[in-house]
Amino acid sequence: MQKYLFQFVFTLLCTQSVHAASSYAGEFLNLGAGARSLALGSAYVALADDATAGYWNSAGLVGLKQRQAHLMHAERFSGLVQHDFLSVARPGRRLHGMAFSLVRVGVNDIHFTELQDPGRVISADNRPLIASTEQSADYALYLSGARRLGKRLAIGLSAKAIYRQVASVNAYGFGVDLGARYQLSPGIALAANLRDITTTPIIWNTDSTDRIQPSLLLGLAYALPLAGGQTTFIVGSRSGGDSTNAADKAPLNAGLEYHHCYITLRAGVEESRQSLGLGLKPHAKLDLDLAYLQHNELRATYQLSANFRF
Repeated sequence: MQKYLFQFVFTLLCTQSVHAASSYAGEFLNLGAGARSLALGSAYVALADDATAGYWNSAGLVGLKQRQAHLMHAERFSGLVQHDFLSVARPGRRLHGMAFSLVRVGVNDIHFTELQDPGRVISADNRPLIASTEQSADYALYLSGARRLGKRLAIGLSAKAIYRQVASVNAYGFGVDLGARYQLSPGIALAANLRDITTTPIIWNTDSTDRIQPSLLLGLAYALPLAGGQTTFIVGSRSGGDSTNAADKAPLNAGLEYHHCYITLRAGVEESRQSLGLGLKPHAKLDLDLAYLQHNELRATYQLSANFRF
């Protein structure tokens, strides 16, 4: 029963975005990428320097030392919502970092029902039957590049194509994100990512159009050696976009990470919700990360990701 209730609510929300200009057209793009970032309160914009940087802040791609591939899977809301992320990144010469990333957020096996006899009220001998099984899915494809401008400053650009599907209804959209990162000192970095700078249109095949409003991510990362390892503290905020208005204050997210040898411990706060994480390095070219995010009203989110260097 709980599963069907979640399916109903999720489908209703998706359908609302089809028939009206939704205030949350791009909300699925705010779910994050990578278990490390989730465990650190999603305050990752100044720390991202791996294959997830194409999503978080493309300027961070200049930190790549070799080619990387990143895989992530998350189960949200009792496993109803599937959240997946894939990215391949590499350093370069003209562009000092490049990445190709794919985000998918979807609900499978949504059952639409109808009565055996639609002309009668529901009863013991007129029960609802499954008429069809559909799915709802959102996709975003990122193509990202970054360049250094001197020793301290880097800028990056991500062009993204969006595809949304709710049963037989679908939509397409195109947008651009612009990122910057400034290395204030060897252990301190400042960063910003301006998302959807052109107000990304989402054009449905029902002749309606949603628009993803621009949003700004700001962040700071501070790393220092401690107790034989390295401790990193990050803070970040997001303002604008679809889910906030001018009267709202930008929520402040924060995360703390301690790395020693082959183990990393993480904790964070994302909009008053607590997050925890564990990182393992079983091989010199492989990182495994697990994250937990608390939800006040819904069940917790668990996220697993792997980062390969080759």
